[in-house]
Amino acid sequence: MADLQDLSERQQAFLLVSALVEGEKAPALLAAVDESRSRGLGAVLENLLQQPKRNRDDEIHRHLARLGAEGKVNLWLHADGGWVVEALRNESALVWALVFRELPRAKIGRVLSELPKEMRKTIKAMAHHVPAKPIWAMIKRRIESRFPAVPREVWDHLGEFENFRQLNVDQFYQLMRELGISEMAIAFSQVDRAATRAILHRLGVDEAKELRSRIKRGGNYSKDQMREAQMNILSLEGDKVKTDELTLEIGFGVFSRAFGKEHEPFAPIFIYKLSPRYGYVLKRYLDLNIPRNNPEKARRVREHIANSLERIRPQFG
Repeated sequence: MADLQDLSERQQAFLLVSALVEGEKAPALLAAVDESRSRGLGAVLENLLQQPKRNRDDEIHRHLARLGAEGKVNLWLHADGGWVVEALRNESALVWALVFRELPRAKIGRVLSELPKEMRKTIKAMAHHVPAKPIWAMIKRRIESRFPAVPREVWDHLGEFENFRQLNVDQFYQLMRELGISEMAIAFSQVDRAATRAILHRLGVDEAKELRSRIKRGGNYSKDQMREAQMNILSLEGDKVKTDELTLEIGFGVFSRAFGKEHEPFAPIFIYKLSPRYGYVLKRYLDLNIPRNNPEKARRVREHIANSLERIRPQFG
């Protein structure tokens, strides 16, 4: 079904149901409604109707299932606790009490710590409240509407990104710092000492030592690699990046260059894996780089990140 996934969910649902119910008459229905104004829908519908009917209906049902709630994974239960606090900050204690019945135990303490003391007391007093199923279903839909959902097939099959998804948050940050130091080592491998000292003074003691060591060791970097790394670092809003976050932010930039257009559905999984503070930074780089990433360069970046992960994995303990 060429280009079906490029349409909005509403457009996909309209075309799928039209093809299922109206069959060969579906183009006439499309022409009679506002949807016909959307460019490309007619071609997608025509391609859909060209499928042999005995296979077409089964394929349509599979696509409709993916569009439904059962075909998606909502990220609210998988998100960092900070996103939960941000999304539900103005909710009542009763809603919070119900939310804590669903949240993974590991996140409850983190979320509670960000709520006012009196609110925490009220929530604990309501801990044994069991809502009627329709009430909880309504509240849950409201909560889920504030978080993205990804197709279950995406959640289950991240391919080369699965090893990065499996990292806990601290390990993921460690990987980002490693990518940041590696990028700086490439960028400053043939830069004069005065310029190198300027960047070293922006880093913490341990990171500065590690970067100095890597620059001394050198590496077999092409001019294109060095130029690209230098441009990536220069593109940072240096005056706005805190000293202790410089390598981390450079690492986010490197990570964002690993995404091809086909990997865009993976992005929310990693954004919401992080605290909002860093999730927004990663989102900014992903939004900037995904549309312009070259597929072959993105593949090489994924290989580089995978190698970096294996190099630091023994440090995880």
